[in-house]
Amino acid sequence: MSEIYILGCGAVGLLLAERLAHHHTVTLITRDSTDAEYFLIRDQKQHRLNVQVTTLKQLNKKIQTCIVPVKAYQLEQACKEILPHLSHDADIILSHNGMHDLSKISAKLASKQALFFLSTSMGGMKSAPNTVIFKGPGLTQLGACNLAAQLTLNDVYQKWFSQRFDPIEVVDDINVIRWQKLCVNIAINPLSAIKQCPNGALRAPKYASDVLNLLNEACFIAHQEGIQLKLNEELARAYKVMTLTAKNTSSMAQDIKLKRRSEIDAICGFISLTAQKHGHHAEVNDGLWRQIKLIEQA
Repeated sequence: MSEIYILGCGAVGLLLAERLAHHHTVTLITRDSTDAEYFLIRDQKQHRLNVQVTTLKQLNKKIQTCIVPVKAYQLEQACKEILPHLSHDADIILSHNGMHDLSKISAKLASKQALFFLSTSMGGMKSAPNTVIFKGPGLTQLGACNLAAQLTLNDVYQKWFSQRFDPIEVVDDINVIRWQKLCVNIAINPLSAIKQCPNGALRAPKYASDVLNLLNEACFIAHQEGIQLKLNEELARAYKVMTLTAKNTSSMAQDIKLKRRSEIDAICGFISLTAQKHGHHAEVNDGLWRQIKLIEQA
């Protein structure tokens, strides 16, 4: 069996581990305990994950394939810590909400180290530090972020993801997919966090103008960045996700409820700062960014 490592034990990481462990040897890299057991709850039944656990200090060989499903604000530090443990031609697969300048990470990689991005809308919620509740399926998309990844994209897809992920697709331009995912995050996460409501509640007419204005700003700023998004398509995508995940609680709503730092800087904050870079002001995104930051500080 092929061996794949997953950095951390967040909700997405555990969801991916459960799928991959059916055909591969999966090792979670955690900060502390190596004797912990991890579980997934599906249809009210608890299953023990067939995974190994280690820490960076205990690694005694180079990693060939590593998934890094961390929060956007943790990404640079996570990559800094894992980089010395990667083989010279390693495959690194990032997965997070919001937007992050991946060129800074790519610049630190060797020429044969391939950088990928995995976008997934599978639903998961941590009910305990070692347990994730599967909340529902969703589309998973894989794309290349550098030249080395472009050369091996189909091989990586076939080896790791084609058998256990459905629906899943390989995409030619992952940057567009990341912007589309950002728009969904913008439409759902901050409002659900402030209102502490499930995703489906945002379909109510009273939120329509907020969703419209948030996505109108996001599409405008995307155009400034050379990404051609259409407002009607992003609205339709956001409302489709609200419907498909109607009973789910967004990750940001969970973070705010549990008094954890959210990814708002990489979502509404990204739009606000990118707007400023182009001499514009994204008033609605900026307002929600500041509102969430005030809640976090409190």
